[in-house]
Amino acid sequence: MKMLKIVHWLGCFMLLCGSAVYLLTDWSLELQGMLLIATSIGLGLVFMSPYPVVLVIEWMKRQQALN
Repeated sequence: MKMLKIVHWLGCFMLLCGSAVYLLTDWSLELQGMLLIATSIGLGLVFMSPYPVVLVIEWMKRQQALN
């Protein structure tokens, strides 16, 4: 669980960095910049996605154990 939390925060950081590069630089006008921005935002979203799913599954198990 701790590892998923670390990967989640790494994904948040990658998403923020990709967005910052897009908004604050002119790299988005070059091909390599587009690849860098798309990769960091895409991987950031992929890294962020498993943690909330695991939290919901654990919550469902706790709810089922209470019944």
